[in-house]
Amino acid sequence: MNAYLIQKPTLRQKKQAVQKWLVSRSFRAILIMLMVVFGVLYLFQTNAVSTKGFDISHLEKQIVELERETRKLDVKIAEYRSINSVQERLSTLNLVATNSVEYLTPVGTEVAFR
Repeated sequence: MNAYLIQKPTLRQKKQAVQKWLVSRSFRAILIMLMVVFGVLYLFQTNAVSTKGFDISHLEKQIVELERETRKLDVKIAEYRSINSVQERLSTLNLVATNSVEYLTPVGTEVAFR
């Protein structure tokens, strides 16, 4: 056959074929399926973001609570280190004051043997 006898589609025929495909049932089905898939993905993403938000707010509350507890413990430490507190605890231990103090002087200056 001659190459000139084969009829090629015209531009108008190509446009009509594209329009026919866009209006076709398969195109609409594919479009609906894509919309459903993207809708489900959107729901999963929104759900993940919202749960992360709740987790973050819970952790922030824990941080505030731990900071408050740390401040309370710092105050208790300061109270136990105060002179009045130390003197009160010494009186409950029934310690006796010494009159003479003897200090030991080391014989050599070496701290450890080799």
